[in-house]
Amino acid sequence: MPPLSKEQLWSSGQDETVEVNQRALIDKILARYSGEHTIFRELLQNADDAGAEHVQVKFYSEAGLQALEKGEGPSKLPDVKKDMMHRYVVTNDGIPFRQQDWQRLKKIAEGNPDEEKIGAFGVGFYSLWSVCDDPFVESGNKWMGFYWKDGKDQLLARSGDLPPSASSSTSEPSLTGNPWTSFTMGLREPSLLEGPLDLARFFITSITFMRTIRKIDMLVDGVKVLEVEKSVKGKNKVTKKGLKMSSTNGMMTVMGVDATGMVITAKVMQWLSATGFTPPSIPQAITQLAKPAKGFASMLASSFFGRNSPAPTPVAPPAPAPPPEDPFEVTALHRDIQIYQADIKVSVSPAFGKELERATKKPPPTRMPASVVYSRGEADEEAKTEDGRPAAKDIGGVFGGLCPPLDSEKSAKVFIGQATSQTTGIGGHLAARFIPTVERESIDLVDRHVSYWNKELLWVGGYLSRMIYELEMQDLRQAWLQTSVEDKEKREKLLKRGLHALRFFTFKTTTPSNVVGQEMESAFYGCATDNRMLPIVSVAGILPINEVRMPSADLHRFLPDLPVITPSAIEEAPKSIARLRERSLLRDVTFEDVVKQLNDRPLTEKEMIDCLTWWQGIAGLDSLNPTIRRKLVDAAILIQENGKVLPLSTVQTFVKPHNAIIPPDMPLPPHTLPYTITKDLKANSIYNIFGWTELSVLQYITFLVNPPMSNDSQATPETDIRISADFSEKVLGMLGRAWANLAANQQTAIALELKDIPCIPTKAGFKKPGEAYFEKNLLFDDLPTIALPKGTAIKGGMEKMLLAIGVRKTVDLQLVFSRLVGGGSWTCQDLMKYLVSVKDSLSDEEMKRLKQTSAFPLEIEVPADGVKKPIIRQKAMQLYEPTEAMRNLGLPLLDWGEGKWRSNSEEAKMLFILGLRRFPPIDVLLGITAGRPPANEKALQYLLANIHNHYPMFKSEAFSEVAFIPAITYIGDHVLAKPGQVFTNPQCSILGFSVAEPVVAAPENAAKLGIQSDPPMSQLVEALKANVTRDTEKARKIFDYMSTRLGHSLSSSIDSLRNFAFIPVTSANGDVNFYRPTQVYFVARDGGEELYKSAFTFVDFGDRANIFLRYCGVRSEPSVRDIAQLLMNEPGRMLTQAGSAERYLEQLRLLAANLTIFDTHTRTAMKTAPFLLASQRVPTRKSTKKLLNSWTGGTEDNEYEREWVLCKAADVSVVDSVTMLQYFGQYILAAPEEHILEEFYHSLGARQLSSYVRRQYISDNPSTSPSDHAVALRRHVLERLTIFLAEARRKQSDYSSDQLSKEGNFTISEVRELKVKYTYKNGRNEHHHYETLYATASRGRGKAIILTISTTAQMDDYDIASALCDILLKSPKADDALLLYSILSTPLMALKKRGFNVDRILNQQKEERLRIQAERKRDNEKAAAEASTALTISNSPGSLSRPLSGELGDNSSITSSTTAIESEKGSEGSTRKHSMGGLLDKFKNRSSMIKSPSASTPGHGIGENIMNQLQGWGNSSRNSGAEHSMGGMPGGFGASGEAGGTGTAPGWSTKQPTDMNNIRNTVQKALDASRPEKGTQINDSRQAVRDVSESQDAYCDTTAQADIVLVQGAGARGGLNIWVPRDVHNQAEFLDDKIDVCHRFSTQILLPICRVFNLAPPVMNVFWDHAGPLIAFNRGGTIFCNARYYKAWHDDQIKTGQRNDAFISWYFSIAHELAHNLESAHNSAHEFYFSSIAEEYLIRFIDLLSRPQDLAQQHLLD
Repeated sequence: MPPLSKEQLWSSGQDETVEVNQRALIDKILARYSGEHTIFRELLQNADDAGAEHVQVKFYSEAGLQALEKGEGPSKLPDVKKDMMHRYVVTNDGIPFRQQDWQRLKKIAEGNPDEEKIGAFGVGFYSLWSVCDDPFVESGNKWMGFYWKDGKDQLLARSGDLPPSASSSTSEPSLTGNPWTSFTMGLREPSLLEGPLDLARFFITSITFMRTIRKIDMLVDGVKVLEVEKSVKGKNKVTKKGLKMSSTNGMMTVMGVDATGMVITAKVMQWLSATGFTPPSIPQAITQLAKPAKGFASMLASSFFGRNSPAPTPVAPPAPAPPPEDPFEVTALHRDIQIYQADIKVSVSPAFGKELERATKKPPPTRMPASVVYSRGEADEEAKTEDGRPAAKDIGGVFGGLCPPLDSEKSAKVFIGQATSQTTGIGGHLAARFIPTVERESIDLVDRHVSYWNKELLWVGGYLSRMIYELEMQDLRQAWLQTSVEDKEKREKLLKRGLHALRFFTFKTTTPSNVVGQEMESAFYGCATDNRMLPIVSVAGILPINEVRMPSADLHRFLPDLPVITPSAIEEAPKSIARLRERSLLRDVTFEDVVKQLNDRPLTEKEMIDCLTWWQGIAGLDSLNPTIRRKLVDAAILIQENGKVLPLSTVQTFVKPHNAIIPPDMPLPPHTLPYTITKDLKANSIYNIFGWTELSVLQYITFLVNPPMSNDSQATPETDIRISADFSEKVLGMLGRAWANLAANQQTAIALELKDIPCIPTKAGFKKPGEAYFEKNLLFDDLPTIALPKGTAIKGGMEKMLLAIGVRKTVDLQLVFSRLVGGGSWTCQDLMKYLVSVKDSLSDEEMKRLKQTSAFPLEIEVPADGVKKPIIRQKAMQLYEPTEAMRNLGLPLLDWGEGKWRSNSEEAKMLFILGLRRFPPIDVLLGITAGRPPANEKALQYLLANIHNHYPMFKSEAFSEVAFIPAITYIGDHVLAKPGQVFTNPQCSILGFSVAEPVVAAPENAAKLGIQSDPPMSQLVEALKANVTRDTEKARKIFDYMSTRLGHSLSSSIDSLRNFAFIPVTSANGDVNFYRPTQVYFVARDGGEELYKSAFTFVDFGDRANIFLRYCGVRSEPSVRDIAQLLMNEPGRMLTQAGSAERYLEQLRLLAANLTIFDTHTRTAMKTAPFLLASQRVPTRKSTKKLLNSWTGGTEDNEYEREWVLCKAADVSVVDSVTMLQYFGQYILAAPEEHILEEFYHSLGARQLSSYVRRQYISDNPSTSPSDHAVALRRHVLERLTIFLAEARRKQSDYSSDQLSKEGNFTISEVRELKVKYTYKNGRNEHHHYETLYATASRGRGKAIILTISTTAQMDDYDIASALCDILLKSPKADDALLLYSILSTPLMALKKRGFNVDRILNQQKEERLRIQAERKRDNEKAAAEASTALTISNSPGSLSRPLSGELGDNSSITSSTTAIESEKGSEGSTRKHSMGGLLDKFKNRSSMIKSPSASTPGHGIGENIMNQLQGWGNSSRNSGAEHSMGGMPGGFGASGEAGGTGTAPGWSTKQPTDMNNIRNTVQKALDASRPEKGTQINDSRQAVRDVSESQDAYCDTTAQADIVLVQGAGARGGLNIWVPRDVHNQAEFLDDKIDVCHRFSTQILLPICRVFNLAPPVMNVFWDHAGPLIAFNRGGTIFCNARYYKAWHDDQIKTGQRNDAFISWYFSIAHELAHNLESAHNSAHEFYFSSIAEEYLIRFIDLLSRPQDLAQQHLLD
């Protein structure tokens, strides 16, 4: 039935009341207000809401109450520090309580619904319970009192009428005429009146924003100690343009603002003022800082001298006690404040109003006020007495709450009728109809709609703040305009007021909510239409903030009139300044500001210096582009001290500061800035900043020589360089001092400027520089020499300058040549001596003329006739130095005359300057060297001797066309060779190159001439191509030589040889053919080329030559591509030449490993070429049989061998299933079973074998109901799948164990037979194979899985694993099935050891086992009588003659007990819950019933006493027919399994007997698996068992080890192989007394038993060990029996002819070991196989027992 709905449940329920603990509610919540004076705040607010004008707050001590009750007047005031207060009474003259007011008073949380009233929550009255438990209210003619019923948690109210004669507790008449309403509170605990003066301050602050209350009195014991009254001094409306009237969201609109002047008057009694204010608690950190700190010196002194405290200062004498004061004396004070109140119109949507009414229980008002208190901070606003004097600080502090000082710790508060804990962030209080939190200590900013309302009201607060600020600043601005610069005191006061306003409206962080300050500040700036007009204090008065800038000391020096923020504002209102800067309202001075100020007035020299210095300091800013610089320069104007006006825009140059070249007293060009301005600037940055350049000397000279300074009628003579010698001397001196530092181009330009100016004063007047001469070394006296009026010395820089501008120091050379040399009076030596004397004064022009003048004689040989030839004069550059070396070379020499030539003389040096050659140029010298002998030989020697001195840059390759190097050709001729065609290494001649003569082949000379030792590789390669030889020996020498040059060239030099046929190879018939390097290979040292010898050409020219050939491309062996091509072209020949398939496969592996290097064309060819090697299974040519054939009598399938064939990739199958290979191996060509080759074949087109095979499952109809075996198998498989799917493979599966465990998701279907038909089809060929399966899996509906099993096939866990993996996993792999098979077949404890999580399964099994045991216990108790009857039947003699099928039913209890024992030993891993019964169980049962004494002897568990039973069964079996020989098996696994707890054999159903042929086939497989041992030593017998973890019998314990070795030849006497321990050193000695025992054991026991089982004798072995429990073991199909146990148990009986006990013991031991061929573990499967084997051969074994000994031996021999 579906579950009931909420409505149905609700209709069937019952109502119950919700109870409230009223005391807890009031004490814990309503009365626990966190603020100060909460009671009085709430009662004042209630009075104001009631329209009261007068409120009295009364406090009564115990004495005061007694006097009141007696009707006596006050006699004295209580001691505020000692006397306790017992009662509070608060009265007001408001409207008396109405009926609804009385009703609301006794209801919690029912506030006043009047939107005009402050009260909203209806809980303020309950604050009275913070001090009392029974408040009493009187109003009008009624009263109401409250009390706790029975002193418990229920609050009750009692009310009644006041009698007409009752008088109010207040005798004073009310201001409103209404009767007094009183609230009386008897204190729960009497307490001191704490902080009465603080309370007085609270009353004074509270009255400020009261709507109707005008007067508050405070009385103590009937004495009025405080009287507070407020009055309005004036009221007027104020407006301010530029402000928005509506809030951001339009909810509230300011309709108008009233400015009200208010006077608060307070009359304070001396008793009250004497109590003082409660000081704020000093934090601990401040207290510590208040202690006097030690200075460093005092600390040092105390540490050394132990002075831990300063010396005590003398105590000042106490001041005289003040005269006693009258406590009843009253001081009257008053203070003026300004209140700005806004009239707000409220507009809310109906939906919002509804939400707001839900929160406040009253509709929002349509009009309401909001007020801000403002104080100007002036002295006239401070508290004053009636006579106008400032009030004392202790009394005047009562006004501290009106406007907290801006520097105090107290902050202005938000008032909601009364003050809350919320600060405003500004200097004044803000009162408005905010919606508070319940305790009315702060504004509610949590509720979404309430928060919206409150934020809109905060906008009004910000608006009022902005208006007050604007109005105040407006008044100050008007007052400022009425003053002048002289009215400093007035202006300072105005600026102080403006600063106060700025500080007053500095928005500080508010508490407890910082949203309040943020919203008000946002409104302060957001309500203005243009914040750029915000007025602010500046040094220029009150100005809009967009005209005011932040101050800058650097700018103030030259812009004193710039309006900036006053320093006091920055110092005292830093937060406001910072906020204005954050909002980008207050900016730094901009360049436009500077330009504007510069345009307003010119600058003095000092101001201009400061301006330029400032500009230099900020010139690095990125924003200072040339446009801004231009504006600054255009605006700045300089007034010089001489009155001249210099606009900066006309300045182009400046005089360099500090190290000026031009003296300051000299006239300057009009475009040059005076030195007095630039002297303090940085000269290196003036140009970059201002664009001015330094006034260069050239510019200055140009200025001086041109009008108006010179050559002008208006020029001043004193400063005219053409007229005034003094001024000229001054200018020349300046030039001389600066000359050395001038650039060459400037010097040249100055010289050109002065060239035609007569500015040089000489003896003959002013001359041009080229017309004036120095006084020294003149050949003539009539020249105009320099004459300076002040006698300035002409030396140093002056001299150099004069020479540079053209003043002559020597006589003109032309004159000298014409007068002296041309006349023949001077020789070459005389001429040079004169030139040396005047060389320093020769100009460059004169030197050029000298070099081009043919004035030097050529040396001419004197003819034989002695006749002197005429002198031939040539230029100096045409002649050579007159030395013997030059003379031997036949060069033209200078004729030096009779004197000796000295190369180091001044005259020689002068000649060298003029061009005289000291050695021939290289081209001239090489021309001589290439000429005829002997001059060429001398020239060569000269070249070699002077190459480093005279020809260091000589490069022979630059003269590649000049043949000057002596050489020998390859045929022996002596020639002159060109550079690059001759070499020093004689070996290169083999390729036709010339070799240098020995004289130049020497290393030092070859290096000088640039002769290389060998030709470059490129030339060698070309020479090799041109000199290809068939002579292999010569070729070897050439290759040897070429190999020596490999390291001296790039590999690219020989690239052309790779495809050039130059390698001579002699063929078999003697012919010599040339091959390319890529066509031949090197002969391998190990003969590895034999495989390819006939296919490839191999060469060997020796190690050195082979190095060269390898560089050319000859390879050591054929490349992978070559091999691939060869194999594809001639696969048959290469397979024959390889000699074996393995060698051929090695080549295929090489191709496979390098498959990626083949191009597409090669790969395509590979796919179609029949070069791949594949194997095919073909019948053996010679029939062979297994070792066991002759013994087992069975038939074996035909054996096959592998035959290798060459084929294409498309014909090959990649074996991905060994099973398919076994089935169809004779029909397919299989790729080699190597991963690399399989990948290779597959890439070329080979398909996987499984792709050719199609499978089809064949089965009969499944059974309708599952058998017990199917149920157990399902449980077992699901159990193990939990482990399997929990592994990493779970990620690949869409199934989970929980999902499969659900009903219908995993089922077992049973069929009798299950076969699979495999069809192999390749082209038209089709072959079939049938196999019997145990299990297969398929999908059902949805994701269900059906596991189909055969009831006749042998159980195979691998079949199950393989079938399930195909469905469970998305991409199953072979190892997945192996893993699942291992999990299915391995015991749980073994799995746990391997790391699998099997605890969950073990716990489930334990629970199941306990449940079954409990059920069995109940069944056993119920069937106790039946059990005793069954025991009698089982002990009767007749039971032995029953068929075996019935026998097994009787020993079910034994089987059950055996299972329990195995469980205790840890065999819980047998997950099938089968307790396999078998023949051995019967035998054990029988022996236990007979209780033979020999049963306890090892090996006699089925001893001699059972012999008769076996013989009887044997006879019975022979008599009853063959069908009974195996009768125990079907019955044993089906008849009584349910009652006795026995299970079923693996793979067979308990309901349908297993086919006997299948059982026999399985037994035969166990026997066929036996094999002889081929090894000679055994290190570990445990190799016989793969994995055993359960408890096993000691005689087959897999943990026991046998370390034995084979004794060669020991079994030659017709026995079996004998093995002895490894540590036996002398085997013959060890076997000396044991060989006969071994022979008897082999021939009389083991070999007859082998005959029974049809086993080949080599399968059986005899071994000895020193000790241990190992009786027998199976190692890989070979049986080993321990002769030590045989000797101990049976050898004595054998000697006497008694063999049956030994036969029986070893028959079953061997059957046990044979069962291990099918199952390694000692589990139910092994028990079944063991029983099956023993039963299968039992008839033959009984025949052996019944046969006489001699007959048995004869039968053995047969």
